[in-house]
Formats: sequence, C-alpha cells, structure tokens
Amino acid sequence: MSSSEPVAPGSAAPHQPPYTYQPNQGYAPTEPIPTELANAAPHGVDEYLWEDSDDDVAYSDELDDDYLEGGEGNSGDITKQVNRQRQLQGAANNGAPTALPRSNAQKPKANNSNHVDDLDSELAKHARKLKTDLIIDDDDFWNGDDHTGEVKDKDKDKADRATNELVMDQRTRMILLKMISRGIVSEVHGAISTGKEANVYGAVLDPLDGTRPLHRAIKIYKTAILVFKDRERYITGEHRFKRGANKKNNREMVKQWAEKEFRNLKRLHAAGIPCPEPLELKSHVLVMEFLGNKRGYAYPRLRDATLSDEGTENPWRPVYIQLLGIMRRLFRVCNLVHADLSEYNILYDKNKLYIIDVSQSVEHEHPRALEFLRMDIKNVGDFFRRKGVDTLQDRAIFDFITAIDGPVEEPELSEAIERLYETRPSIQDAATEEVDVEVFRNQFIPRTLDEVYDMERDAKIPVEQLVYNSMLANTVSVKPEAAEEGSEEDSEDGTTADGDDRSEGSEIDQSIFDKGPPRGKKHEDKDEKRQHKQTVKEEKRAKRAEKIPKAKKKRIIATTTKKRK
Repeated sequence: MSSSEPVAPGSAAPHQPPYTYQPNQGYAPTEPIPTELANAAPHGVDEYLWEDSDDDVAYSDELDDDYLEGGEGNSGDITKQVNRQRQLQGAANNGAPTALPRSNAQKPKANNSNHVDDLDSELAKHARKLKTDLIIDDDDFWNGDDHTGEVKDKDKDKADRATNELVMDQRTRMILLKMISRGIVSEVHGAISTGKEANVYGAVLDPLDGTRPLHRAIKIYKTAILVFKDRERYITGEHRFKRGANKKNNREMVKQWAEKEFRNLKRLHAAGIPCPEPLELKSHVLVMEFLGNKRGYAYPRLRDATLSDEGTENPWRPVYIQLLGIMRRLFRVCNLVHADLSEYNILYDKNKLYIIDVSQSVEHEHPRALEFLRMDIKNVGDFFRRKGVDTLQDRAIFDFITAIDGPVEEPELSEAIERLYETRPSIQDAATEEVDVEVFRNQFIPRTLDEVYDMERDAKIPVEQLVYNSMLANTVSVKPEAAEEGSEEDSEDGTTADGDDRSEGSEIDQSIFDKGPPRGKKHEDKDEKRQHKQTVKEEKRAKRAEKIPKAKKKRIIATTTKKRK
C-alpha cells in the first residue's frame, strides 16, 4: 500500500500511531482520540502558557477583562487565574470540567539524609589526596622563604606539650635521658621540693669504681605554666639581660634565668659561701650538689629547723650573727644581693647555714639592688625577732654590709658584729625608733653622686648621718707621680707628707688638683726639641751602619734555599 493513499479510520495496525499523513492536509487521525487523553492537561503550567501554538493564542484571548486590564483579578495568583479559565473552557466544550494540571514537584532545598550521603560519597573520592600528616613550616611561610615542594613532618599533639607536675614534658624527659646516657646521673627519683619557679628532684650517680653512690639534686624550671610572674623587676636593669626578657618565648626566658642561677652559684661556691655546687646545665635543667645526708634526706629549711637549748643563751643568736656575715660576704666578695633572702631559702644543718635559690640575685649595678638589700635585711630581722633574738637596727646592718673597709672572713666578721652590739645607741623611745626604721626602709638611697638630689643640702649634714655614708670614698686615689710632686712642694712649704693639714680648712692636699704643664709639641722647649732630633739621628745612623746590603742579603737567601732543596 502506498503511503500517499488514504487509510480508513479503523484499518490502522495496533503498532501504528493513530495519525496518518495526507498530502496537502498534514496528519489526520485514523481513530477517535479517547476522552481522557483529549482532556489531559500538559505537564506544567509554564509549558502550557508559554508554548507558541494556535490553541494558546485562542485561549489567551478568552482571559478575563479584569486580568487583561490589570484589575483586581491581576492582584491574585496567576496560576489560579489560568486554572479557572481552563475549567470554564472545558465545561463549554465537553460538558465536564477540565482536569487540573499536575503539581510541579521539586526537591526541597534543605539538606536531608540522602543529600548528606551524596556529599559524603563525593568528598570520599578526594579524601586520599589530602595529606594531614605533612605541612609547610609556618615560620618559613611568614618570613617569605621560598621552599617550593618542601614539607615537614608535624606529628605534634597536645600529649607532646602536656606536663607532669608542671615541669615534666617530653622535651624535659629527653634532656634527662641524655644526662643519664652521659653519666651525669644514673637515676632520677621523686620531687624533693616544689616552688613557684621550679621543682627540685633527687637523683643518684653510681660511680664506675663501685664506691658509695653519690646523691645529686636536679632543678627543673617551669616552662609551660609560669607561676612566677614577677621576673620583670629583677631583669630590668640587669646587664645580663640587656635585651630584656623574651616574653613571647617562655622557654628562652627560662633558659636565661637558669643560666643566671648557674653563674651565681659559681660565684658563691668560689667565694667559700656554703651553697650547692653547680655541676651541669642544659637548657632549663640544672644539676647541682645534693645538700643532705647519705641516706638521701635533704637538710631542713631554716624555718623548719629545731635548735636545742644547751645553755642560757638563745641558740638562735649565733645563727643570726653567722647569717649577717654571709650577707656581707655575698655583697662584698661576690658582688651580689640575694634579693629574696628569707627563712625559706636557707638550709640548716649542725649549726651551719646553706644559701639556696639565687636565680633572682642581682649585682650592685642593678637599679634596685639597694632596695632588695633592705628587703632582705627586713625579712631576716623579722624572722629572728620571732625567735626571741635581740636584733640590730636595719640602718646599722645596712652600713655594716655595704661598708667598703672591714673584714670579710671569719672570725673577724663575728667580732665586728659583736662590736656593733656594744656601740649601738640605747633605745629611748620605741615609737620613734619604729618610725625611723620605717623611714629608712622606704627612703631613696643614691648609688652614685649623679643620683644625689640636693648636694648643697647634703653638704650641710654631717657625713655620719648621710644614708649613703658607707658608699662614699673615704680617701682620694693619687697617682704616684702626682704624689711625689705634691710631697716635694709640701716639703718646700714646710709641711709633712704624712697626711697633716696642707691647707687651711681642708684635710686633703689641694695641690693634686692643680693643672700640670700643657701637653703637645708646641709647648715643648726648643732646646729639648733640638736635642731630641739629634738623638734620633744618631740612632738611625747606627742602625744604617749595621744594616746588611741588599745584594749580599739576596745571595745569602739564594744559597740557603739551594741547600734546602
């Protein structure tokens, strides 16, 4: 059958569509369209409204006048307007309302369980490309260093920074392990004492020769949590901390603090002051001599010490005198001020005192050295007064410690302190004495003449009453040549050179302040210049006479080099 011939309406095969093509007419139905298909709505409202067809145009012409004119109907939902028009058109054509369009079902925008699972599956593809154990060094990145392709391992965790007893972290354990491997100590035991800046642990060293084990003390400074936060006043002005404390790096600051105590202990031990001998320092770990008995028990602090009353005299008085002598030796021999001397930083055993904890000790040049010294005198005096000891005045102890002249060794120190007891003035009014002591503790003491506030006022006060009397020089240093010249002039004037009065109203020879002859060649005598030139010429002439000629010198050098070959 030719495709151009018309087909009867009922003769279409089951597998053929219900339309057939007719020339010059288009497609024509071969069988009637079912009612449910004819009345079926399109898949979407937008598809029905915006499809460019004749039905759409005809349908749009039949919209309400209110909608076309922008009346009240336009204020509603456009979907409702379209559905009402379709229902009216269906009722007019077939006698039944047209089926409503299907709802446009869309996926919710909110995440649900399926959406999360899809994200996990997508990210799982890239999980193997992520390297969580390798990172680029942040310091190099921020410093601008170009390390393309370089990565560094970073296996650090909170467990690496965690501390036990505020001092034992992973780095500290490695330092102790290296000390054990080097033979500095053999075992590390428990804590002996704990403080605000460090913990002290006991250790044992087993000698290779099989002798009795030696006890050691290991002082480990706190680096993670710094309880001791008042280091600034000890560091400011200290020449060993010229750049100041590194507040951004606690470990670096604590390392410098440990080095400072190591050097101070060296000074005390070299001066013969009883203290633990420093043995080894590594970062913030200090190994030193153990102050205790052979069984490993440390000596008690002075606060916890018990003294037996063997006689009528107070047993604490000799201890007080011994401590004053140590303070003077510490100031004059070691050039240090303890700055935290109290019954807590002194150990006692068999009538002997041991000084510990000298990390905060400062030198004389420190701006607050004299303030720290007065604080130490106050702490020592308050403790021994509670023990019933008749203590000296703070001013007398200060002058004794800072005096330039005086003994620095025993037993002369004890004898000098006993003389202070004998020569001290009697106390007439306790209230006035207490006021004077408090004024002295808070008074400004100049360390140099530049710090003297009013020299004219101090010149009218007797030297013995000045608060800085002990720091003034009692003699004037004179050069030997100046002294000889002064003695010759004094002999001509009829005075002696033994320190007698050389001028009226003064005990010091004023001739030492006279200006000498002017210096420079223009001030020299002409005859002396002529004589000096003649002497120099003769010396040069004598050297030229003994000089070897160059030709002879070359021959000698040539012959010596040939012999060597």
